[in-house]
Amino acid sequence: MKKIIYYFSGTGNSMRAAMKIAERIGGAELVNVRSDPDDVSAEQADVIGFVCPVYEWDIPGAFKDFIKRLNVNPNAYIFMSVTYIAVLGKSFETVEMLLSEKGAHLNYGRAIRCVASQCIAYPPFPPEKIMLPYMEKQMEQVGNEITQRKQRPYPRMSPITRKRFTKVMGPYLKIEKEYDKGFYTDDRCTGCGTCSKVCPTRNISMNEKRPVWNHNCHGCNACVAYCPTKAIQFKTPEAYKELKTLVSRNLRLPDKRKRYHHPLIKAKDMMCDRKELNSDE
Repeated sequence: MKKIIYYFSGTGNSMRAAMKIAERIGGAELVNVRSDPDDVSAEQADVIGFVCPVYEWDIPGAFKDFIKRLNVNPNAYIFMSVTYIAVLGKSFETVEMLLSEKGAHLNYGRAIRCVASQCIAYPPFPPEKIMLPYMEKQMEQVGNEITQRKQRPYPRMSPITRKRFTKVMGPYLKIEKEYDKGFYTDDRCTGCGTCSKVCPTRNISMNEKRPVWNHNCHGCNACVAYCPTKAIQFKTPEAYKELKTLVSRNLRLPDKRKRYHHPLIKAKDMMCDRKELNSDE
């Protein structure tokens, strides 16, 4: 039986979820969605999974583009799990829409609450000592239900979120490509290239041993979280200042703020595009 899980992860929460689910269902191939969809087809898969964080009340744009180009087996058991802290938005609905265009549908959908890791805007919360064990428990439950091929209706966007989506998230989505103009490096940068290798959208290139952000950023902060010397800094881009909202005006990265990534997901894991995970790993 062929099982495959596609994931997008910035600070490791979703990658940990994908790995934990794969373990519970007896193993699966894990595929980072920065891969070419033509090289990782799910046409022959019996079980297909999608795991990602919620960004701007939806799935990351790179994840959408990947699914649009992906070939899937419409008769497979298809599940989706997202990592989030507060608002799910239309994340599941987006994937269901993309799959329906291929004659496929979600059989199972469940969200996993995790440590909020947008360190550019706020310190990570809730406390890791409380949230990490809870995350593991949720992941095990999801894996067990998928093993049983449980049919679980996916969560839908609440009426309030649906009504406010365009007004609240529309302005951010319009200037998303301006986000990475806030990144820069200080004199602690060693030119190791870790930031480029962990980026889930391949947005970072190296020029004279310094990272260059190429405006295809979803604000996942993998580069910040996994920089071994904490050399990557951030200042609010002009486009975000012009939004004149409390959050957009105060994007910053104090030196003492914790740069969270999931403690069980290392930089070398984030650099891997494909991995065959067995149940005993």
